[in-house]
Amino acid sequence: MATEIFQHGLGEPYKRKEDARFIHGEGNYVDDVQLKGMLYGDIVRSPYAHALIKNIDISEAMKVPGVVAVITGKDLDAAGLAWMPTLSGDTEAVLALDRVHFQMQEVAFVVATSRYAAADGAAAVDVEYEPLPVVVDPKKALDPDAPLLRPDKKDKQPTNQIYHWETGERTETDADFAEAEASGVVVKQDMFIPRIHPAPIETCGCVADYNKTTGKLTVWLTSQAPHAHRTLFAIVA
Repeated sequence: MATEIFQHGLGEPYKRKEDARFIHGEGNYVDDVQLKGMLYGDIVRSPYAHALIKNIDISEAMKVPGVVAVITGKDLDAAGLAWMPTLSGDTEAVLALDRVHFQMQEVAFVVATSRYAAADGAAAVDVEYEPLPVVVDPKKALDPDAPLLRPDKKDKQPTNQIYHWETGERTETDADFAEAEASGVVVKQDMFIPRIHPAPIETCGCVADYNKTTGKLTVWLTSQAPHAHRTLFAIVA
């Protein structure tokens, strides 16, 4: 009997090799990385899905023992680091500047000598918001009267459509559809897929170590796309 050979392509089984050591507590996680003089960070996030940021008061946060710094979007903007590239060819604010565009968006970053001090510092940051109309339906987000979520891009992007992806040859595709329609075998359907999110063993985390002598940045992070992260880090750098 011939043995079936798999090339591990689409739809073919692939036996994972790394699961056992992580399930048994024998693997290394980002939380296991401990460096000399390491600082910790915590994030202040927006409770609003759409709002103007009127003011960020960090004075009480800076009084928390162990807090070293509180970074806001304006701080990054002054350093030329406010915006980062995305894999869709767009740009995204590292920390919100004058408005937030989704609930839990990052508004400020607290740096401290311990994770507990960072958390206390984040809780002490006082952000004043002015809530704006929100859009929770992707279809309605494309309506002409829908609130524009990125007014900073209205000249190039007058609607809320943030992503357009196209591949292949349009001429050949149109010809194939025309042939199919002539045969009466074209099926058109709108599909609504709810949010899907994996449940990893380890939550999101990152440790970064920059060596001033060699100019090398080493990053440990939870990721399923390390090469994509490396590319983005290189672009920002």
